[in-house]
Amino acid sequence: MTLSREDRWLTGWLLAALLTAGALFAVNAAFFRYTGISYFPREGWWLAFVALDFAVFGHWVRDRSPYASFAAVNLAFYALTAVVMGVLTTGIQYSPFPRIDLALARWDAALGWDTVAVLRWVAERPSLRSFLIFVYNSTELQLVLAPFVAVLAHDRRRLRVYLYAIVYSSFAGSLMYYFFPSSGPAGVFDSPHFLQVQRFTHLKYEQVHDFQPVTTLLGGLIAFPSFHVAWSVLATYAALPRRNVFWALVVLNVMVISSTVLLGWHYLVDVPAGILLAVICLWAGEVTHRRLSL
Repeated sequence: MTLSREDRWLTGWLLAALLTAGALFAVNAAFFRYTGISYFPREGWWLAFVALDFAVFGHWVRDRSPYASFAAVNLAFYALTAVVMGVLTTGIQYSPFPRIDLALARWDAALGWDTVAVLRWVAERPSLRSFLIFVYNSTELQLVLAPFVAVLAHDRRRLRVYLYAIVYSSFAGSLMYYFFPSSGPAGVFDSPHFLQVQRFTHLKYEQVHDFQPVTTLLGGLIAFPSFHVAWSVLATYAALPRRNVFWALVVLNVMVISSTVLLGWHYLVDVPAGILLAVICLWAGEVTHRRLSL
């Protein structure tokens, strides 16, 4: 199967992510020997088969239906990206650098943001809290559906740019965590209103760096920048051709972004960092598409 210039570019980035992950594994094994868990099985094994299926279908219909072939190949890359980023996520957990959470908390304080008081205010409104948890958890489903919206809209450029932005933001955000790790407000503030899964995010960091067995896969990993915020921006971008879906996602993702700080998953400063990451990667995706599609 012959790959286009853009396909070769994406393949190169995914190989670079795998090589980076391998280098992080090697550095940890040689110098630090931190414990850890595999993020790959939870996020990736079945997606490898999905990627293969889409790639085979794309090759099979290439002459009969060029657009269906184009869409299938891009969806194959999308599934493969999730697999590769699962491997990279496993590597970055071995970051040997100190957490930047105290600095993030100080920045929030300078902005007048009181995480503990906000958590208490939200907890006093159980219906609001339940709703925020629901919308926060919608992001993973949005990531699954977003490329299909662009596919159904027959928007080649948007599908490509979205795919580039996902790859770039995942790679850049992961490396940012490795050099500037952060585990979220639950590792800094004392509040009974943190969800247990938020405490697990910090617990995993402590167990890794205390050379203890990591006892859970639950919880997140990266606080700064907020991937939930970045993904919300990217999913909304992918839906732009379908205006009714787009405006629904605008409303939903404003609430998702709000939930990241109202529930205590993120510091306030994580939000603009996530938005900036998404915008820069969308711009980079646009530039890449223009240059490689000539």
